[in-house]
Amino acid sequence: MIDYLSATLFECKDTPNFGHLQMESKQFSSGWEIFSLQGCEKLKIWWKPQLQMLRLDGSIPYYWQGNNFSFSSADFVEAINYIKWLLHVDLWKASLNAFEYGVIIPTELRPKEYILHHSAKNQEHLTQEEKAKDKGNFRWWSDRNASLKMYDAGRNIKNKQSFDRQKALQSLGWNPDDNFLKWEAHYLKPESLNKGVALHLYDLANPKWQATIKEDLYLQYQRLIPMKNVIIPKDKKDLSTADILALAISEESINQGHPLEDVKKLLYAKINSVPDEVLTIADKKARKRQIKQLLDKIQESPESKWDLSAKIQEALEIES
Repeated sequence: MIDYLSATLFECKDTPNFGHLQMESKQFSSGWEIFSLQGCEKLKIWWKPQLQMLRLDGSIPYYWQGNNFSFSSADFVEAINYIKWLLHVDLWKASLNAFEYGVIIPTELRPKEYILHHSAKNQEHLTQEEKAKDKGNFRWWSDRNASLKMYDAGRNIKNKQSFDRQKALQSLGWNPDDNFLKWEAHYLKPESLNKGVALHLYDLANPKWQATIKEDLYLQYQRLIPMKNVIIPKDKKDLSTADILALAISEESINQGHPLEDVKKLLYAKINSVPDEVLTIADKKARKRQIKQLLDKIQESPESKWDLSAKIQEALEIES
């Protein structure tokens, strides 16, 4: 579903109807006049009279219904058409500056467990960010084109919504005792989805583009690594202090996207760095054999219980 968006209408043919807008401020240096449009929550409307430019900024579901738990394509079209009618301008032709698209996923465990067990693949060059107050409940990974968000949707509702709104949300399928995680892409440069060509508001209502965005949302998730575990031996004799250290190092390496072979290379390199007067060549060979024996016993779990790929696919199909 669509959430936040920012869109600019260039060379607006008609002066907007300001009858439903409330003046917020003027930016004299830039020429923008900033208004708010009150719904369940406010949207910002920016107007630059010198250039006949209008910008829409805010969360469409929060404006239309006061929450972003469920918001269909039909709801989106109805909301934009209503704003278009209020302002007397054709918003559908506006160019997209940014927008958010995401899905709500029911989970067996607390969303926090899934969030904490994800990291970015090294080759994706994503920056992981998290606020101290939201630790474990909201995390995002960013590059210049997109910000990929994973957060506890149930916690978000409990923190933001009034008691009456929470009661109303239960009719939409939200249960305060259940677990809901949101996976969302905030597209900072929507044109990156279209080979550098600008997208427009009407594209978000186009079934072809909706399918493209859904596919991209799934592909964006593949830029992350759901952490895996190593299999803990069941025999106590295989759990010496050295074994436990090898298990911990190996699991950390796997969850950074490195194979076990890289752990071996790292430890061998450390052995080789020790001066020969401390460890002879024979000593080093003996240490390497011990390392190999430790690592050969380690088995990686075939699947990650934190992997959300199937759940995201299912949620996107249901949304269709």
